[in-house]
Amino acid sequence: MNELNKAFAPLGEEVTLAPMPSEPSGGVEILPAPTEPARTEHATAMWVYRTAEGQPFHAKYRSEKPGGGKTYTQKTYGTLDGVVQWHSKAPAGLPPLYNLDRLATSPDAPVLLVEGEKAADAATRLFPDYVATTAGSAVSMGKADYAPLAGRDVVIWPDHDEPGQKAAQQATKRLHEAGVASLHIVSVPGTFPKAWDLADDTPDDADLRALLDAAPTVARVQMPGGYVMKPDGLFYMPPGESDKPPVRVSAPFEIVAQTRDPESNNWGLLLRWKDYDGKPHEWSIPNSKMHGDAREISGTLAEQGLRCLPNAARLLQTFLATVETDARLACVRQPGWHTTERGPVFVLANGAKIGPGSGAVTLQAGRASSGDKFAVSGTLDGWKDDVARYAIGNSRLAFYISAALAGPLLDIATEQSGGFHLVGGARSGKSTAAYAAGSVWGPTGQVRAWRATANGLEGIAAEISDTALILDEIGQASDFEVGNIVYSLSNEAGKQRANQRGGARSAFTWRTLFLSTGECTLEDKQNEAGKKTMAGQKTRLANIPAAPEGGHGLFETLHGFSDGAALSNHLRRTVHRQHGTASRAFLARLTNERASDEAGLRQWIDARRKAFVTEHAKETGSQAQSVAGRFALVACAGELAARFNVVPWPEGEAMNAAAVCFKAWLAENGGGEAFEEQAAIEQVRAFIAAHGDSRFQAIGSDGGVDMNADSRVAVANRAGFRWLCGGSVECFGILPTAFVNEVCRGINARRAADILAKAGHLILSRSGKTKSFRRVPGYSSGMPFYLIRPSILA
Repeated sequence: MNELNKAFAPLGEEVTLAPMPSEPSGGVEILPAPTEPARTEHATAMWVYRTAEGQPFHAKYRSEKPGGGKTYTQKTYGTLDGVVQWHSKAPAGLPPLYNLDRLATSPDAPVLLVEGEKAADAATRLFPDYVATTAGSAVSMGKADYAPLAGRDVVIWPDHDEPGQKAAQQATKRLHEAGVASLHIVSVPGTFPKAWDLADDTPDDADLRALLDAAPTVARVQMPGGYVMKPDGLFYMPPGESDKPPVRVSAPFEIVAQTRDPESNNWGLLLRWKDYDGKPHEWSIPNSKMHGDAREISGTLAEQGLRCLPNAARLLQTFLATVETDARLACVRQPGWHTTERGPVFVLANGAKIGPGSGAVTLQAGRASSGDKFAVSGTLDGWKDDVARYAIGNSRLAFYISAALAGPLLDIATEQSGGFHLVGGARSGKSTAAYAAGSVWGPTGQVRAWRATANGLEGIAAEISDTALILDEIGQASDFEVGNIVYSLSNEAGKQRANQRGGARSAFTWRTLFLSTGECTLEDKQNEAGKKTMAGQKTRLANIPAAPEGGHGLFETLHGFSDGAALSNHLRRTVHRQHGTASRAFLARLTNERASDEAGLRQWIDARRKAFVTEHAKETGSQAQSVAGRFALVACAGELAARFNVVPWPEGEAMNAAAVCFKAWLAENGGGEAFEEQAAIEQVRAFIAAHGDSRFQAIGSDGGVDMNADSRVAVANRAGFRWLCGGSVECFGILPTAFVNEVCRGINARRAADILAKAGHLILSRSGKTKSFRRVPGYSSGMPFYLIRPSILA
């Protein structure tokens, strides 16, 4: 038996140890005992308290009552009534700490303070890098001798009940008085069973390590003169006016820490409170707001459920500007991935933090976080059963759920932002896919409308960085703005604007996969505005037909429902009560994987993306391969979610769904030819189709003017000629000026000519030039033309 196991093993017989000097303790001499305590007859458990040198001096026993319940007894070694032995008595003085010997042998290890010896033993097994200790019962937590913890980093893990919370708060004051280096308290989720502690079974889908790493800091606070924080709120008593009742300023709140960015700028003060329903809120208030309108602070806090007295707004502002605390946290100005000394952390827009670095940062925003768009409802198992399982065999649904999870992979895979667009008729189910994807992160408010300004969407994209931006019904978007919005979202930065003083304001930045739906495509919207859809826009927003061939609207598999509408209605109803859990579970595993082996994780993603592109896009152009890489990243997210048990899918389900959707996209885009080439050919084809008879003068095959009925009609605004042979068009000759200024308006004319030649639609000169010289009636010498074969119209 090793020394650690020996320290925790119940001992049934006395073992003689070397005697040590005694020291008096109020009538009972508490000695490092020369013997180990014996287990009492009915005890079912025994815990031995030892000195820093490992000598026993105190023991606790637990016994089960015949009718249920348990009793605790204790013994302490010393002299009582002249008898030196183990006495049924508590040690004199302050309650001692359990595991003092481990604290002494691990002076640099962080300390985990729990309620009860059984929980301390469990904590030792769960978190071997911590030294677990306790003062025993909840009552003892506020009275213990915490001197051995001076200079240590301490985390309190309270029992999940009111006495546990009260004990943790009482211990907080004494720990600060003892001089701990830092202090944190774990926030036990409200979904945990009542009275739960670390010795109980871990609730399903809970990540205890993540909770420990994310334990918020408990600040040592120095109140400014005249202010006092009571259980019922913050009060102010003007100095020298003790005969007057104190002024109530607000409901109670907690000063968590002062915040600042890594460059020690943008200082702020982090507050935490509970609203009228007991829901927690927090806000890192920028210090700049301490010098503005006092009502802006109190109004924002009141809006988030902290009662603030209207006539005390200035008092509240003064308090926040002058209160002092030694706790410090790094502030980040934007959600998404961040790096800390403790490891990576993912910050959500509501201030929630996930990952090993959770306890080191906080989100500093211009207003308090309400968390409405990232709220959690239901359970992960409920979401898996009621939403995710119906994606099995349904490529579009599985793809959009996977795409919602792929945002956090952009940074890991160093992939640029981009989007997907489900296009289909009314009631095809495309919006259902959007709402199912939104349920990964939160309630239905995750799905925004395309009917927004470009500036508004920039702000939203910055708020949801590294997650998913879901936009429903592109038909509602502005015809003139929609193309620029797609470019902006993909380029990951907003417009540069001036601040009120004329200087440059910080531009919004983000990383996101944006998911769109609509009855029309981006090209349709651009055409309505008379604008050309550029190749870059097509690659940034990939169209996917919402209804697969032979399916039931969006679905290929109905899973027992009568039709696609019934399945769609089920999903639309379910996401209202099951949402937000999948992203938390996915991020908990992903942040740990990134912390432990980011290179290995990136290699895993890269290998699967490369294999996907090789299998499905090897014969396509570079642009199609780039789009294939984005489809593959979505597939990787879905496969990781299956591996993490976040979705109930078999291995390969997400990869197959991505392949089906990519093939559908490829079929819609000419087999993956370069979009510039397709666009150039289509533009020349459209011009000739529209003006072939009206702006191209007919010429016979012998070079003379053709005598067909239309040949004698004057050609206004002539763009060129068409050579006829046997009544059929041999070729169209476009004058260079018309080719550059009209036919190729908006694209590079030289590049377009090369594309036409490559496609076999342009007749090259004998020397291989894209322009050829031909004689036409009325001109003494040959003229240059771009000669286009009629095959372009096929």
